[in-house]
Amino acid sequence: MAPTFVLVHGSGSNARTWSTAQQEMTLRGHRTIAVDLPGRGSGFSLAYHLQDLETFAAEPSALAGVTAAETIGHVVDVVRQVREHGPVILVGHSFGGLVITGVGNAIPDLIDRIVYIAAQCPVDRAAGEYPTRPEWAASDLLPATASIIVGNPMKLGFIRLNWRGADPASLAALRNAVSAELTEPEFLQALSASQPDEVLWQNDPEWDHRAEKDTWGRIPHTFIRLTNDRAMPLAAQDLYISEADRLTPDNPFEVHSVKSSHAGFFRYPREIVDILTGTS
Repeated sequence: MAPTFVLVHGSGSNARTWSTAQQEMTLRGHRTIAVDLPGRGSGFSLAYHLQDLETFAAEPSALAGVTAAETIGHVVDVVRQVREHGPVILVGHSFGGLVITGVGNAIPDLIDRIVYIAAQCPVDRAAGEYPTRPEWAASDLLPATASIIVGNPMKLGFIRLNWRGADPASLAALRNAVSAELTEPEFLQALSASQPDEVLWQNDPEWDHRAEKDTWGRIPHTFIRLTNDRAMPLAAQDLYISEADRLTPDNPFEVHSVKSSHAGFFRYPREIVDILTGTS
């Protein structure tokens, strides 16, 4: 029986991110469903759209109070429903890797393969510790987003970014960090779907979900390295792989590499789809 691919987006994103990949997979005869994590998919307020910055800075967020348990549980529910129709391949990008790791721990017997695309897969330490390690030092993402942060995330209880408020220099830095191979019009189109708010997971112990040998470790797993990634450097991706392989030496990652930035593959997904569908 053919599998269904359950696609989980990364930080500051939503299910729409996967639309081009889903089109490619549908043309090849595959079933897919892209998941909006809780609080995503409808996070564009009128104030943000109109760039009424005073109102935008003060308005509440749909992400405030969203928990790790709620987020992971939402994907668990999707997998349970999809599983009624056949095998499930669970795919996560970036922050979505942290979510699918929690799902793999919770329901390993319902997942036939779990796939990470330059995605978080904590093993030896809490998720928030990885970006502080030397392997992440080359990341351009935090410097690029510094100029568009709205308010103090620690006081707000969530991260708010004004993607539409970037000046030309900040816009160039963002494109370089996230999808340098895209043209400026292509990048602006992608940026238009970016969610302004995200959960403040980095220092929250509730988000300490690490791959567990006896649950997650039973699932066949794949890691797709993005070799031109300037947001999650290749050394950081390889750290996740090496830690997981030490955890489950009899079930190591199946590793592939794609020449892509952190998000450029969404625009040109053919290589990724080749790997996901096993035709490469």
